[in-house]
Amino acid sequence: MITSSQNLTRLRNEATALRNREGFQRSQLTELEDTDFELWVEESFEIATKIAYLNGRLIGAPRDGNKDCQALATAPVLPAGYIVSASRIADRGITLAGYRLADFLKFILS
Repeated sequence: MITSSQNLTRLRNEATALRNREGFQRSQLTELEDTDFELWVEESFEIATKIAYLNGRLIGAPRDGNKDCQALATAPVLPAGYIVSASRIADRGITLAGYRLADFLKFILS
């Protein structure tokens, strides 16, 4: 993860690499047109439910408010391609967050 280091040079370099990545430039992130915080929440919820939790098919988390994971014998192996997909989504999300934060700061400081 981009925030797993306290080395500012490394963090800056990783942020720059994300911004320069194909499909991650500001002009290509159509989600930036939406400036409503509520829409951002809905966007994140949709990504989490449909992609991260595979529309409820990802087994392994306790249900019905039960916080005891001992009821699970073993967690299943993640489907092929899951990690690659999740990493790309996380990278896109952190890039969107960076642009949104920058835009918000520019707005409130102007």
